[in-house]
Amino acid sequence: MTTETTMLKAPDLGRDPLPRLLTTFAVPAIVGLMINALYNIVDRIFVGNGVGALGLAGIAVSFPSFVIMMAFGMMVGVGGSVSFSIRLGQRKVAVAEKILGNSLVFVSLLTVVLVAGQLMFLDDLLRFFGATETILPYARTYAGIVLLGSVFLTANMTMNNFIRASGFPRIAMGTMIVGAIVNTILDPVFIFCFDMGVAGAAIATVIANMCSFAWAFAFFMSKRAPYRIRKKNLRLHSKAVLAILSIGIAPFTIQMANGFMQTIMNKALVEYGGDLAISAMGVASSTIVLLFMPVLGVCEGAQPLIGFNYGAKNYRRVINIFLLTSAVATAIMCVSWVILRFFAGNVAALFDPNDPELIRVGGQALKTMTLMIPIIGIQFAATVFLQATKHPRLAAFLSLCRQLLFLIPCLIILPRFFGLRGVFYAMPAADFSATVLCLFVMAKQLGRFRALIKKQEEETTA
Repeated sequence: MTTETTMLKAPDLGRDPLPRLLTTFAVPAIVGLMINALYNIVDRIFVGNGVGALGLAGIAVSFPSFVIMMAFGMMVGVGGSVSFSIRLGQRKVAVAEKILGNSLVFVSLLTVVLVAGQLMFLDDLLRFFGATETILPYARTYAGIVLLGSVFLTANMTMNNFIRASGFPRIAMGTMIVGAIVNTILDPVFIFCFDMGVAGAAIATVIANMCSFAWAFAFFMSKRAPYRIRKKNLRLHSKAVLAILSIGIAPFTIQMANGFMQTIMNKALVEYGGDLAISAMGVASSTIVLLFMPVLGVCEGAQPLIGFNYGAKNYRRVINIFLLTSAVATAIMCVSWVILRFFAGNVAALFDPNDPELIRVGGQALKTMTLMIPIIGIQFAATVFLQATKHPRLAAFLSLCRQLLFLIPCLIILPRFFGLRGVFYAMPAADFSATVLCLFVMAKQLGRFRALIKKQEEETTA
């Protein structure tokens, strides 16, 4: 049988038509990510309506703390799953399962250490992230609770990547849907019925992460899974850990740079717009994340396809997957751009319809920050391509150039001339510069792969 409910059979990543494969892998990823992002928006809508702008600001200023946790989750999840995909392409199933087991143990140990460190210095960290004295109590409450349950977040991120790399994107989608449903149900119960404010939102998030983790873990322990978590693979091995880190360092560095950028942005927002600007950025950033989810889903769907075919030395398919992914990502970004031209204010009003200033500044932030999104789809596709073809340092370089070389200087310079609008203009300015650099890098990479294809053809005909 070919269902995902008995002994599961994966698609043929090396032979099936690429549009069908990308659809098979991307659609569940898109649905799962969209629902995941949507419940984060719903989380903030409930907080905005139940607590107000300061509650929104408290969640927004806590974000760099969670970015740190997600950075380590992505380091192990992406690094491990790419290595896993390559080993499957090489028909080394035992090695692939060892990487799976080691990834779960590794990310759990890292998370425990990180949580302990952050909780010890939580107030200082939140002030560093941009919290004012009025925002700090809300941020402390929310961050403290969510951090305590973050081991379920990072472990689930890791296993979700492996489920998708195993060839079962619908089950990966299920892990996110379960969490989204639980969080959406519990948010109004804790925030309004029990009058728990941001603490209620945080507790709902932790319980949702626990449910998602249970779903993913149950899959890998079941007889349905062709690749499983086995006791013998839970002991850390240096080769497996190094294989994870060699690829995972790129998404880790990207996420850490994103957290640093968010901190710089929070400080600029406070300086040029005060607490209201932080709240407006919470509105804008959560909405932008939602609009980016379809592109991230397409790229997540493409990653195991690229990794498998790279491991199998099917270089022509590797190029074609990248080109198809870039085209689809660009089309999606163009649709998102059009939506925000017309409905930015309406979106901002969802978070607190009784605060006209929040609606005005939030709508302004949404329109301005997304000016260049029609051209950035290729950046997402390029990052996945480079990670899946074992060029993590180059992937990290591209992202770091956007965050450190382009975005942070813009955040420092532009507000001096344009005030709060300058903070918002920094993102499209960085997006344009990073896209130009990305096109140059990918032209060279595709040329290298075409040379490998030519060499293969010459060896075949010789």
